[in-house]
Amino acid sequence: MRQFQKMAKAEVIGAQKAWAKAVIDQDVETLLGLYDFGSPDEPLLFKPTLADEIRLDEAGARAYFVGGNDDYPHDHGFLFNNWKRVDFQSAVGPILKAGGMGYKDMGHYTFVNDKGDATRADYTFAYHKLDGKVLISLHHSSLTWIPPAS
Repeated sequence: MRQFQKMAKAEVIGAQKAWAKAVIDQDVETLLGLYDFGSPDEPLLFKPTLADEIRLDEAGARAYFVGGNDDYPHDHGFLFNNWKRVDFQSAVGPILKAGGMGYKDMGHYTFVNDKGDATRADYTFAYHKLDGKVLISLHHSSLTWIPPAS
């Protein structure tokens, strides 16, 4: 049985900064190391920003970030957009989950590429701490919906 540990809000914010740095550095191994891929009974739930398919395992997450997986032919490598900045804008800051063994967070993040073009998305993340490391157990992201002009 996996033993989760209590963590502090500052650790979650640190994990978000590490996630943003790994995206900017195009460091897929560090990025994947920030996720808990769990087990078939408790898999990672990952719905990436620029894809329709929900991912439940490391192969699916890797495909989104770097492409090259025939099971995900529409993935071309999110990391290869030359992101130079990632800004998290939480709705209220990470919130302690019931029981105190994890945090959840929701808000917007903005990805800025090397040309200065920005892509804004909505995110929801859930975190827990296992073996001394804060890990993402749920990641949902989608482009921010803007209602049509009337």
